[in-house]
Amino acid sequence: MAIATPSDIREAAGHARDAQQRWQGLPFDNRARVIRRFHDLILGHRERILDTIQAETGKARRDALAEVVTVAGTARYYLAHGAEHLETRRRRPAVPAITSAEIIYKPHGLVGLITPWNYPFLLGIADALPALLAGNAVLLKPSELTPLSAVLARDFLVESGLDSNLLAVLPGAGDVGTELIQHVDYIGFTGGTVTGRKVAVAASARLIPYSLELGGKNPMVVLQGAPLADAAAGLIAGAFSNSGQTCISVERVYVQETVYDEFTRRVLEKTSALKLGWSKSWDIDMGCMISREHAAKVLGRIGRAVGEGARVLAGGKARPDLGSSFVEPTILTNVADTMPISREETFGPVITLYPVRDADEALARANDSEFGLNASVWAKSETQARAVARQLETGSAAINSTLLIYNSFDVPMGGVKLSGIGRRHGEHGILRYTQAQSIVSSMAAGGGYDAMLMKVRSDRMADVLICLLKWMRRLGM
Repeated sequence: MAIATPSDIREAAGHARDAQQRWQGLPFDNRARVIRRFHDLILGHRERILDTIQAETGKARRDALAEVVTVAGTARYYLAHGAEHLETRRRRPAVPAITSAEIIYKPHGLVGLITPWNYPFLLGIADALPALLAGNAVLLKPSELTPLSAVLARDFLVESGLDSNLLAVLPGAGDVGTELIQHVDYIGFTGGTVTGRKVAVAASARLIPYSLELGGKNPMVVLQGAPLADAAAGLIAGAFSNSGQTCISVERVYVQETVYDEFTRRVLEKTSALKLGWSKSWDIDMGCMISREHAAKVLGRIGRAVGEGARVLAGGKARPDLGSSFVEPTILTNVADTMPISREETFGPVITLYPVRDADEALARANDSEFGLNASVWAKSETQARAVARQLETGSAAINSTLLIYNSFDVPMGGVKLSGIGRRHGEHGILRYTQAQSIVSSMAAGGGYDAMLMKVRSDRMADVLICLLKWMRRLGM
């Protein structure tokens, strides 16, 4: 596939801005018709999409299906609630009866999105949908490793009636993203923290708004009384789905020592039953890493941890019999909090298990991280689990689940600390693509609010005004 040049980006930006002016002027329902057709189209062409995703990534077919399901869910959510989130909002005025205030939401104009390889169809288009519904045009730079899934998504949108100039896919490496930032009014980035910092600097230099969803070192807490069979199943899904190449993958597991042995036994039992491979059949549980290089990186992390004293309970090896980039699902124990495997994002199928005395120790160690994206809590009661979840320093926390946040479309998703800035999903996920404009109004009769202030020309009139302000406070105005 041809790599986008600076002139390609400039040309795409010019065409997009022209098309955006017409698109912005359409009623929301007109824009929604395109997204509604897109929703139905991708469900009808499921097999083609799954084949493309698998060919680019090597993931299991059910992990590819998760991308289609989440894109469709994102579309349905904003079709149902996008207009509500964007509607004009009345606000408390300066002085009741003689003034009014409202907020309107205008599209930024041209949105840039830089997306990663781990979910090339999902992340290549899901964030673009609310941007388009808000009235923007989009320039999209997918990962150079997985451009075809994003191109396919764009093709389905055009087939659904979207002006082809409203969404341009610009393949290439990091230099394409650097150039793209120079031509847009807003930039959204999903990827690693190192690159995220560079995106933030470039956006700040232009004083354009941005959002960053970055890395995670996501903890899971399992306390005495938790349903251990369910927790073990949740951990397998949360750690090994997409071969662990998920921003919200569980990597650290803090288990109360009274249930540690039993929980570990259940996890090992489920891990040993996983089927690895690359196939279009639905009986494969885990596919490969995105590349040979990434597989070597993950194996290097495991090897270093073992060299520092960690013990391998399961996995830990390459599977060259299956392909050059397969890594076994791996469980490590005897891992110190100071080891890199405890502190740095692995982004692969690797779990580290830690016994803890109680919930307080679990919280302290879970929060001892530079990252704060997602967490999972399993306890005897939902009340206890919620109490723990509220103390976790993460942008989201799931109770009795690990990956639920990604399909909870009405709540914001994003990170704290080094895990990012900004949120997707819910009203945040569409309002981030807009500029809020405040419009205030004063009744013209008697010269209006400004004239009233100018009439204060004595201590007595000032006293009347102060008295009015005091009464307004008492009335909660």
